[in-house]
Amino acid sequence: MIGQIVKKQALILLRNPIQILLLVGLPIILIAILSTALGGMMMGGGSPNIHVKVALVEHGDEEEEIQRFLRELEDEGMPREAIKEMETGIEQMAPVSLLKDEVFGSEEAREFVELHEVEAGELTEIWDDNSYTAVVEVPENFTYESLEYLVLNHNSQPVLEVSQNDEQQIGPMIVNEILTQFQEQLTLGAFLQKNGIEQGAIQVDEGIFTGEALTLDQENPIGSQEYYAVGMTVMNVLFIASTIGTIAFMEKKIHVFDRIILGNVSRWEYFIGVLLSGTLFSFIHLLIVYGFSWIVYGVKWPNLLSFFTVTASLAIAIGGIAVLLTAISYRFNSEMITNFFSGIVVTLMAVLGGSFFPIGDSSAFIQMLGNLTPNGAGMSSYLMILRGDDIEEISHHVLFLVLFAATSIIIAAISFPKRGRAV
Repeated sequence: MIGQIVKKQALILLRNPIQILLLVGLPIILIAILSTALGGMMMGGGSPNIHVKVALVEHGDEEEEIQRFLRELEDEGMPREAIKEMETGIEQMAPVSLLKDEVFGSEEAREFVELHEVEAGELTEIWDDNSYTAVVEVPENFTYESLEYLVLNHNSQPVLEVSQNDEQQIGPMIVNEILTQFQEQLTLGAFLQKNGIEQGAIQVDEGIFTGEALTLDQENPIGSQEYYAVGMTVMNVLFIASTIGTIAFMEKKIHVFDRIILGNVSRWEYFIGVLLSGTLFSFIHLLIVYGFSWIVYGVKWPNLLSFFTVTASLAIAIGGIAVLLTAISYRFNSEMITNFFSGIVVTLMAVLGGSFFPIGDSSAFIQMLGNLTPNGAGMSSYLMILRGDDIEEISHHVLFLVLFAATSIIIAAISFPKRGRAV
C-alpha cells in the first residue's frame, strides 16, 4: 500500500506540468542568470574583465635630455671617469623608458593595459576617442628635470600630466595606482643608487628562515557556475517539501485520506508514503538539476560516493520536512503553514544558507546558523566536495542532515492526527 501511495502522488505531480516546470526549470534558469550576473563578485570566479587603454605622449626626446644632463655634469668639472660610471646608472633610471617597458609593458600589465604611443599632434583626436581610459603626457624636459631631482637633489620632482576619461570608473583608478607605484619605485631606486646600496639588500632572504614552507590552501577553487549550481539547487529542492505537503492536504480536503482510513489502511502507511514521496522526489530533483549542470556548465563531482551520500541525506531531510508540513496542516486543518513555508521560510533559509551570496564568509556566527539549516548544511557539503574534500571531512554535515530528518519525522509523528480524529 505504501508503494501505491507514492505512485498516486507521483501521478498527481506528473499531471501538473506547470508545477514540474517550476520545480526543475526555475533552478536551471536561476543558475544561468546568477552565475553570469554575480560571477565577478565571487572569489575564484575568474579575473574580472578589465581593459585599460592608455595613450602616452612624449613632448620631448628622452635620449637627448639624458645626453644634455651628462654634458652639463662634464661642464661643471665632474671627472670623465665618474660621468662614465654614472652614465650606466642613469640609462637604467631613464623614467620614460621605465614607464613604457617595465611598467605598462610588463607581462602582468599587458594582460589588461593596452598602451599606445602617439604624437602630440594626435592629441585632439585621442581626446575625442571615448575608448581611451587615460592620456599620459610627458612634458618637455621631464627626463632632464627628473635626473636633476634624483641625482643632484636639485629643484622639485617633475610631474606627468594625466587626463582621465570620466565616463569610466575603474580604469582611471588603475592608471593612478600604476603611476603612483612607478613614482615610489623610481624614487627608491635613485635613493639606493646614490647611497651605493644594492637592490637585493632590501629584499628578504628566505634562507634566513628555518622550517618547512607549506601551502595552506591546496583545494580546487569554486567558480560562480559551481557555486550557484549548488546554491539554487539546494534552495529549490525545499519547494518539493511544500509541494508534497500541498498535495497531501488537497487529498484531505477531497476526502482521499478519509477513504484510505476507512479502507482499513493504517495512517502510518500513509505517513510513510508521504515521507518516501518527499525523499524520492527530492532525490530525483537533485539528480536532474545537477545532471543538467554537469552537461551544460561542466560542474563535475570529484568524489561520487560523497556526492550521493550528501544527496541522499539532503533528500531524506526534505522528506522529513514534507511529512512535518503534512502533519501540521492535518492537525490544524489549514494549508497556511505550508504556504508560509514556501513563501517566507524558504527565502530566509536560502539567504541564511548562502544560496544567493556567501554570507557566511563575513561572520562565523552567521555561517554556523546557515549550517543549521538543511539547505545550508547541504550546500556546505557540496562545496567541500567540489573543493576536493573527502567524505570524512563532510561527515558532520551529513550527520546533521540525518538528525534533522529524524527530528522532523518524530515531531510529525507526534503531530499526525490519530485515527479517530482523522475521519
